[in-house]
Amino acid sequence: MAMSNKATLIRIADAAGVSISTVDRVINSRGGVSPDTEAKVLEWATKLNLDRRLFRSHLKTLRVAVLMQSPQNPFFQALRDAFSDLNLTMADLKITSFVHYIDVTDFMGTSRKIEEVAAGYDGLIVTCPNDPRISGALRRVSQEIPIVTLVTDLPDSGRIAYVGSNNRQTGRVAGELMGRFLGSEGGDILLVLGLQRMAGHEEREMGFRSVLRERFPSCRIVAALESGEDRERAGRVVLDALGEHPGVCGIYNVSAGNSAIVRAIGSLGLTHKIVLITHELTEARRQMLLDGALDAVIDQNPRLEAQRALEVLGRNFQRSESGTAAGEYTPFQIFIRENCPVVAY
Repeated sequence: MAMSNKATLIRIADAAGVSISTVDRVINSRGGVSPDTEAKVLEWATKLNLDRRLFRSHLKTLRVAVLMQSPQNPFFQALRDAFSDLNLTMADLKITSFVHYIDVTDFMGTSRKIEEVAAGYDGLIVTCPNDPRISGALRRVSQEIPIVTLVTDLPDSGRIAYVGSNNRQTGRVAGELMGRFLGSEGGDILLVLGLQRMAGHEEREMGFRSVLRERFPSCRIVAALESGEDRERAGRVVLDALGEHPGVCGIYNVSAGNSAIVRAIGSLGLTHKIVLITHELTEARRQMLLDGALDAVIDQNPRLEAQRALEVLGRNFQRSESGTAAGEYTPFQIFIRENCPVVAY
């Protein structure tokens, strides 16, 4: 037995009031130890914060439910795939995630699903709209299991942490880009939200508006639209708004529907005449950047965010030393045509 491991076993044995040979039998699954004694050894190993790798094989696999919107949205498709991959690459945490889809426009249905799903899991990771019924359901569930909010926060949900980008900051970055692209003359701008009840979308809007107000007073938001997270609807509401406001020279789309918006712009002969800024670098948006139909994409990393969310739960269950117990903002990147990657991340 390596000296460092032996020292570890001695500390556990002393704390648990058992012999070092008993601890050794527990670690190496040799049997001959009562269930109560084995549980005491594992408990003290956790309390003493000692080399968890020695004991993870004895831990039960925790089940974590991930509640998010349909993968028809490319970002959530990437997020779904990330959790699937991490079930393999982070298997040493003994935490397995299971994705469940919610209708983000059905607040009551989402609140019911939260309570139904939570009954069968050890933890929740959620991306949900900001609605009192949803927050109330999460608070009730949080009395039993830990909750992490992902991508968009719900501070009144009883969650132990938020993981994702700083949405107010990314909105400010979008405002800075828009102001610089339009220059000193400024102009009329359309703001397209996915869902106003998404806290992350609201925070992006606030950041965007604040930068324009502070630094680019000649830039005017003439309409704030809502797509309801429906890609085709995003194109329709933009087309209608361009008819009502023919002088629009900039569009900030907070969420999905960029292909439909580009088609709407093109149908009016305005391609390359309107600055379009959005989020999340998908393959389609990468091509739109290269074609000049999109001017800038503010991109977050869904795989990193999924990983950090699992690490937060791992720390909560004393299975991981990675990340922070309170969560943290994840980094984001800005892509324009000149630094567009060969493939979308």
